[in-house]
Amino acid sequence: MSLEELALLLIAILLAAVIFYISGAIVGQDWSASGTYILRVLLVSVIAVVVIPVFRDAANQFDLGELGLLFAFVLLIIVIRFVLVDELTVNDDWLASIVIALIGVVLIYIVAELASRYSHIALLSLF
Repeated sequence: MSLEELALLLIAILLAAVIFYISGAIVGQDWSASGTYILRVLLVSVIAVVVIPVFRDAANQFDLGELGLLFAFVLLIIVIRFVLVDELTVNDDWLASIVIALIGVVLIYIVAELASRYSHIALLSLF
């Protein structure tokens, strides 16, 4: 892995962290963040940027088509539920994790599309 690829990976993780922080703040209606919450957001971001694409690509190796992407999204919901939602004050934990994952994935797709259109860089090409 070259230095440029490592820098892009770090930028993608930080960008995903900001996106998941915004998603969690929208759902939890609380824009404050403690140290443990920031670490949880960073952990979810690392999993979203590094681990989930590995599972998605593994499912694609078995010719499952878009089922790999669906499996990656379900895995993201489970990770968000057990890592991130514990810090939020919400009524329904599973619903909050689904909404956070959905908002996060939509924002990630928007940022990835803007990055590819204006700078011709596939910043979050893992999604």
